[in-house]
Amino acid sequence: MPPGIFLVGPMASGKTVVGRAVAGLLEARFVDTDELVIQGAGPISGIFAQHGEAGFRRLESAALAAAAEQAGAAPTPTVVATGGGAVLDPANRALLSGHFTVYLLTDPETVAPRVRTATGRPLLDAGDDALQRWSEIFAVREPLYRDCAQLTIDTRGATPAELAETIADAYRRRTDPARRDPR
Repeated sequence: MPPGIFLVGPMASGKTVVGRAVAGLLEARFVDTDELVIQGAGPISGIFAQHGEAGFRRLESAALAAAAEQAGAAPTPTVVATGGGAVLDPANRALLSGHFTVYLLTDPETVAPRVRTATGRPLLDAGDDALQRWSEIFAVREPLYRDCAQLTIDTRGATPAELAETIADAYRRRTDPARRDPR
């Protein structure tokens, strides 16, 4: 059985909400790497202010490694919502390749309501138009999400419950030989 289900994708793609729902369906543990960072070092905006993006990325990588270690040691599946920038580090992408990694594909129109009202996202709080900045960040990261994912799920027009069911079904097929497609 793969030790974990790791959700990757841009800010506001629904990794935390969908991850919690997947964990509920699989009776699995749920870990959010941003929450691990916050628990250990305080608010993300404060980390950015004090240590810059590079300092945050180091903490993010440590949180991802800790989540992977927890997933590997757990007797039941662990669902991990990663930070949107976790894929920027080649070591993180290598770590993700050892797990069932799911890319939550989205677009600016879908995330616009979440991005425009969100606070606490330092990369979007720079005074620019938040959606424009989101689009620029997404353009850089999108190929990285695709490269490290074993499954890509289009989130556009789907509810978190529908997305969670699709991911849980894919995970069950992957881990249960009786459910695999014989082709």
